[in-house]
Amino acid sequence: MSIDKRVPARSDAELRRIAERTKAESGVSRRRPVNILRCLQSGSVLTLYGRKKLVFLVVEDSELEGADAKTEFSKGIVTITCRRSVCDRAMMGVGRDRMTLAHELAHAVLHHSVPLFRLVGAAGASDLAQEGAHTSAEHQAKVFAAAFLIHDEDAAKMSSAQEISEEFGVSLQAAEICFERLNREAERRRSAERVRKSADEAIAILKGKPADQSQKTYLNDSCVSCHANALIPLGIKVLCDNCGFVGDRYQDGDNEE
Repeated sequence: MSIDKRVPARSDAELRRIAERTKAESGVSRRRPVNILRCLQSGSVLTLYGRKKLVFLVVEDSELEGADAKTEFSKGIVTITCRRSVCDRAMMGVGRDRMTLAHELAHAVLHHSVPLFRLVGAAGASDLAQEGAHTSAEHQAKVFAAAFLIHDEDAAKMSSAQEISEEFGVSLQAAEICFERLNREAERRRSAERVRKSADEAIAILKGKPADQSQKTYLNDSCVSCHANALIPLGIKVLCDNCGFVGDRYQDGDNEE
């Protein structure tokens, strides 16, 4: 588990938007997989606190005892340090190590002040993240990292989390979270479309016309307001499709003078 700290609250949707903006600024919006090492070696990064110099250091594993990587902040400078073994595995495309580097980039973009570490073997949510994910630095970095490495538009066309993991070079856990989220969003869109269609059909029935709006069925009586033959049954009342009049539905002969 990583060392966590409380930070200003940000929703997952906001974090994904920030990640997309950072991808665009880094020129990797359509690259698959994202070259995270090149991003870290670019020399600068646009953060929420302005553009800063970005220093990326690779050190022997023994120099980062207990941590895979860390992010430190000083005036105008963000320094990301990672173990050589992490960098080597990331170069070979190992998903977890690529996620570790994207995780540190997330800290660089989103946070400032005290150093943040990703411990060796870190997995799962910290205690702070479980209490309030939106204010957890580690949760925010996890969401950003996945969004930075995975392109939703492409991932939405894939049939499994395994495929997402392989195509984007991310951990299977991150791919599973993304796959489930995209499926939920797709189902919400389908549900909204079904509700809209049902509403259109209900309105059409109330107005006495089919859902495709291609025909209109009116009563034989004329409107007492505008005298047009445009009355639609509306329960025990009628609606004039011409002038909008709503009134009682007359029985045969009741509206004759």
